[in-house]
Amino acid sequence: MASKKLKAPLSLNIDFSPSPKQYELWKLLQPECPLCGGGITQELIGYDVNRNAQYKPICSHCGNRNMPQMMLGGGSAGGGKSYIGSVWLVSSCIRFDNIRAVVARQTLKSLKESTWNTIRMVVKKWGMIEDVHFRVNNLEGTLTFWNDSIIIMKEMADIPSDPNFERFGSSEYTLALIDEASQISQRAMEVLFSRLRWRTHETFKVSKMLMTTNPTTNWVRTRFVQDDNGDKAVLREGEYYIPFSVFDNPDIAFRQTYEAALNKISDQATKERLLYGNWDFVEANDMAIYGKFSGDKHLATGLRDRAYDPSRPIIISWDFNVAPQMSTLWAQIDYESKKIYILEEFLGKPADKENNTPALARRVKQKLYRDKHIGGIDITGDPSGLQRSTTSEDGVNNYTIITEVLGKGVLRSKVKLLKKHPPQVTRCEFVNEVFDGYAGWTLLIDLKCRKLTEDLIYQLKNEDGTKSKQKVTDTKTGVRYEKYGHLSDCLDYLLCYYLRDAWNKYKCGDSNGYVVTTAIVNEGFSY
Repeated sequence: MASKKLKAPLSLNIDFSPSPKQYELWKLLQPECPLCGGGITQELIGYDVNRNAQYKPICSHCGNRNMPQMMLGGGSAGGGKSYIGSVWLVSSCIRFDNIRAVVARQTLKSLKESTWNTIRMVVKKWGMIEDVHFRVNNLEGTLTFWNDSIIIMKEMADIPSDPNFERFGSSEYTLALIDEASQISQRAMEVLFSRLRWRTHETFKVSKMLMTTNPTTNWVRTRFVQDDNGDKAVLREGEYYIPFSVFDNPDIAFRQTYEAALNKISDQATKERLLYGNWDFVEANDMAIYGKFSGDKHLATGLRDRAYDPSRPIIISWDFNVAPQMSTLWAQIDYESKKIYILEEFLGKPADKENNTPALARRVKQKLYRDKHIGGIDITGDPSGLQRSTTSEDGVNNYTIITEVLGKGVLRSKVKLLKKHPPQVTRCEFVNEVFDGYAGWTLLIDLKCRKLTEDLIYQLKNEDGTKSKQKVTDTKTGVRYEKYGHLSDCLDYLLCYYLRDAWNKYKCGDSNGYVVTTAIVNEGFSY
């Protein structure tokens, strides 16, 4: 029997009272200019090399050219981010005939258990009746309205057999909502965005995608919230970030109940992330090799500004891998109070063509001069950096290049290295003990050391106790590299050398390590 034709409802009961934060996001999602409500037109801005016309959206009323296209609603749980996204999809499908809206998440299972239920709740709450005004096909994952507009469920998980998301094929959609965007890859998001082209010109004028997520430490934070230094991200044209907290939910009863539940969370980092939307949280990972690292205990905001002294020696520990970057870790040690200050990480990135020893050494020199550093420099790190490259002449290695670039002037650089690599299992155990206060030492790390923090959280342990350095492939360059471990290696080498009395005692089985660091003092590094 043919299915009964859907019909438009005679009336709708749309009860939508957004909070100020929700309304701020709501304006970005509409087809009109978010500044003045004016219409959007396409303005000819020139021609490409093949003489094809190039256009850019502009408000015909106020001249605004930064039209919202990719929006992130991010912050604490329960802030109403997913709800406003669901309302946006449903209202857009009612407003425009024959559009295709996508609601996506990492897996269909998680989507059906969350946002899909919210969408169905909104539709019914507004007075629409299933199989009269809309139809749900659970097999295909669709919700079709009487006017042929449709909401389609999509799974966004990365699949090894489909790294380029060919499964999206030549699909065409009008707008998209990605819930829990932090669980998917940036490439998955960008591929879906490239498919937003169905009836776009007749409806929203520009492609529009909304992403929602709780605070995370991956690409979402870097692109929309904070850069690698912890500074506010510089957003690309058409991209917007709206922060949410649970206190932005307009449902007072829900807010009170949910806030009480979140306050019961014992882990402070999790509470900061879910209750207050804190993006500077640090996760705990029981599987990590540095199990005694604690963000609450070892990370400090503004540590470099407080602790750095340009008149005292600074230690720069090097790792010479070129992908994903060349890495250095900068530290000072107060031997009298037994405190190690990890002040900053300084990276040589491929995009800047600084993932090589000469280029990064030149940047290091420039920074030291800007900091007016006069206390001398110790160069340490990976002992294998002493090996001569096949492209260099005898007597030339990474460390000779660094010292040559830094020169013999006011910087007074000296190379100080372990004779060989310390056993990886033992050194990682030693570093863990230092985190735990071994021999009375306190280790503090500036909060802006993002890559080091990622290493300490995500570096897993093999069954034999060594670091699990699994490789990943850069989707743009095809280069395979170890994702984690470069900055933590710098930390390992630094602690094993400069706390070497404690390190030697630990290797010999001393459980407390309370010794006097005479070897270091005699070399002139006492503060």
